[in-house]
Amino acid sequence: MPDAKLKKTITKFLGMSTMTFPTWEKICKELKVEGVNLMSLGHNPLTNNNTPVYTSINSKDVKTPCGIDVPTLLEPNEKSKGLIIILGESALRTDDDITTISQTPNNTILGTPYAIHLEKCPPKCAVYRKIFDALLREKYSLYITDIIKVWWKDKNLEPDDTDIKILGQELQRFKDKNPIIVAWGKKSQDALKRNEPKTDFLPLPHPGVNNWDSWKLRIFMKAVINEKLEYATDVYGKVRNIGEETKTNEDIVANEAVRSIIEHMEKNKSVL
Repeated sequence: MPDAKLKKTITKFLGMSTMTFPTWEKICKELKVEGVNLMSLGHNPLTNNNTPVYTSINSKDVKTPCGIDVPTLLEPNEKSKGLIIILGESALRTDDDITTISQTPNNTILGTPYAIHLEKCPPKCAVYRKIFDALLREKYSLYITDIIKVWWKDKNLEPDDTDIKILGQELQRFKDKNPIIVAWGKKSQDALKRNEPKTDFLPLPHPGVNNWDSWKLRIFMKAVINEKLEYATDVYGKVRNIGEETKTNEDIVANEAVRSIIEHMEKNKSVL
């Protein structure tokens, strides 16, 4: 991927966190993925210089070439206040990624959710890095995963039985941590509703740029419901002219996501 498409974001706490892959061994067996040394992705986020990591998957149910983002545990460099599981939708790969796979003896390219192992990232990933950085700053550990584990071009991106089974295993792995679960988008939320035993979670719009209008609506709805219109004007500023449009950006979305998650954490702490 050309450097012109990549950028660095200010992510002090994300960069200082420890990155491990505690569920990968079991997921490999479920997906029929060949073993691979994940240390090539790195011990810490933001350290890989975009060196591709390849492996192979041997399943009749998978179309190749394909991509998998390895579920990742991020831990702050201070004692953790608790675990947040963030469940997204699916890995994505570019045409360039697919081309490079075809030039290797493998059929699968590995990554991490939202490319957190890369020093530089596609601009669309900046909003996620800001969310993770802020939560790590607050001393929370993060387990970041997707409900759809394998991506290939033109795939119907709906969770299948294997995805639901792996999700159950992931949640069981961290059960003793009493995690808070955050579900980004409808696909992850619907999958959690299928999981047994039933699991409480915080539903949020996906922070991707295509959903920023949903975040804007959420902010203004919160202001109206709580009868605190200044909440929205504090976020967007006052509209000075009739018809003037208020713009949503990655900082607004990241701040609102972090605020919602921490409010949920504090609420659940008071219940316990």
